[in-house]
Amino acid sequence: MRSVLLLAACAVLTGGRVAIADAHTAVPRSAPPAPPLSIGELRDARFESRLAYERDLDEGASFSARLVSYRHTGLVLYAMVAVPKAAMPAAGFPVVVANHGYVPDPRRYGITSDGRDARPGDYYRSVPELFASRGFLVIMPDYRGHNSSAGFDYIDPQDERSAGYYAEDVVALLAALGDIEGADPDRVFMWSHSMGGLVALRTLLATDIVRGASFWSTMNVDDLETELHALGAPVIVHHATADEATPHGNSLSFVEALRAIGHPHVFHSYDGDAHFFGDATRELAADRDAEFFHSF
Repeated sequence: MRSVLLLAACAVLTGGRVAIADAHTAVPRSAPPAPPLSIGELRDARFESRLAYERDLDEGASFSARLVSYRHTGLVLYAMVAVPKAAMPAAGFPVVVANHGYVPDPRRYGITSDGRDARPGDYYRSVPELFASRGFLVIMPDYRGHNSSAGFDYIDPQDERSAGYYAEDVVALLAALGDIEGADPDRVFMWSHSMGGLVALRTLLATDIVRGASFWSTMNVDDLETELHALGAPVIVHHATADEATPHGNSLSFVEALRAIGHPHVFHSYDGDAHFFGDATRELAADRDAEFFHSF
């Protein structure tokens, strides 16, 4: 199960009282990392993070972008922030936190085919454009061990605990949301693809700040089904019927579990086998996500 979960596919707080910003420390490769926080520990935790501007990133047709850094568990981590070029609403832009999927070579995440460090790289290039063009400020965390983020020792493609570490990183990042100029902290949403679905779901179960979430081609989340009663945000799910990387049945099982507890959700299936959908389907799914998010 563990190897299937993370190899099948090529991340705010609840006001808890436990300060755990330095609960883990960076560890040498010879020492086993401390296990990730449980969902209950994440739910009770309080992270204190601050963002620092690093440099500008390649812009898109609809957004300007910058790289920011923050510290968590003794690690320096990075994230892309894409800000729409459109006029900013009085309260700021609604936010989409975008959780990318499994990357075969994490240190090459965000590196383009011609060798440029241009987050989010070739594969996920369309993500900030899809949502910035629809009026959302997009935050894409690197996760620990990805690109220049520290913490490669925590990555093990044979172990689903990696998603637990990544969820900690996303929760810590969202604790610093107030440092992002132009972001509306009252309208935060979450997008995920493939393995990112595990990261997103753990994050959603630990916080009540995210108002709605989208899962594209999610990995199997059966191990978290007993925790779904704590899920506050309504969700929208998308999956291609013949996806060969993460089976369509993953989403069917997820949706059935949501239905069983009466949790609000929407499900869309698409013909074909594209794990990240084709261009037209990505646009359609993003339209549906934007409509879904704007309804809250």
